[in-house]
Amino acid sequence: MKKMFAAIALVSLLAFAPKEDTYTVDKKASNVHWLGKKTAGQHEGDVMLQSGTLKVSNNIPVSGEFVLDMNSIAVTDIKEADDNKHLVDHLKDEDFFGTEKFPTATVVIKKLEKTDGANYNATADLTIKGIKNEITFPAKVEVNGNSVNATANITIDRTKWNISYKSKSILGSMADKFIYDDVVFTVKLVLHK
Repeated sequence: MKKMFAAIALVSLLAFAPKEDTYTVDKKASNVHWLGKKTAGQHEGDVMLQSGTLKVSNNIPVSGEFVLDMNSIAVTDIKEADDNKHLVDHLKDEDFFGTEKFPTATVVIKKLEKTDGANYNATADLTIKGIKNEITFPAKVEVNGNSVNATANITIDRTKWNISYKSKSILGSMADKFIYDDVVFTVKLVLHK
């Protein structure tokens, strides 16, 4: 009799357990845009997603994991081909992202706290060049049946990932034409169940 009650209790719990769905990123419809500033101006471009999933429970996002293809990094503000290639090659070099040794970067979303409507405060682990640091950022996540639209603005201090090229905080007063430490990523994601 006890086994029967235990079985009924287990079935009841499973019946009312939150249903968790997995949404997969649509790489062609999604975009990750980066922006870096220096004393003499700024540069910007895009980096492609290699993969990504978001877990949703009862229409509430709960966690996710996204992989960036760092070899896809592109510069969109320099139109002259040789100058563009020069900066892209430099971004792939060890001074910046070291893509030969570290071809991907990962964002693992550990927690999403709802603030209001579709707005959340996200906590994630960001790994670049094999270095993992926790980041927090605001995100908007709209769950619409079989699809999810999400946007986020993520600002990181690049020196925490050993990207210190021409950083004033590293070079101090010796830095003449320095590059600011903050890099901003504007993320637009489309995901499907």
